[in-house]
Amino acid sequence: MIEPTGQPLFRLAFPIRWGDMDALGHVNNIMYFRYFEQTRLAWYESLGYEAIELARESMVIVDNHAEYLAPLIYPAEIDIRMAGHTPGRSSFVSTYTIAVGDTLFTRGSSKIVWVETASGRSTPLPDAVRALVDTGNVSA
Repeated sequence: MIEPTGQPLFRLAFPIRWGDMDALGHVNNIMYFRYFEQTRLAWYESLGYEAIELARESMVIVDNHAEYLAPLIYPAEIDIRMAGHTPGRSSFVSTYTIAVGDTLFTRGSSKIVWVETASGRSTPLPDAVRALVDTGNVSA
């Protein structure tokens, strides 16, 4: 199993689309961040939050990283796993792995900040989210 660092939060699998490829014959670098985003939004919705544009509170990304270990190529079914750690007052670090079968292709991370959508200002992490990413909590 290829797990990202931290408390496991979510797993999503879907096929690479032909349009995800670039002129060099592999998945374009920006698509990896879209894969992370799709996984993050599916996790957010799995917690019972409504669509971000309608929510009173939501999340924003203030830092994004990807380490490309091998190029992804169409066709393939990718398995994206998301974990979290290091909760602060209003943020935590999310980590990601992208694999095809047992082969790890990409590792990534994002810093997620919880915000009040009307003002755009940070707000304390919800207790339920904090409990999920607290590395002292073994039941995430």
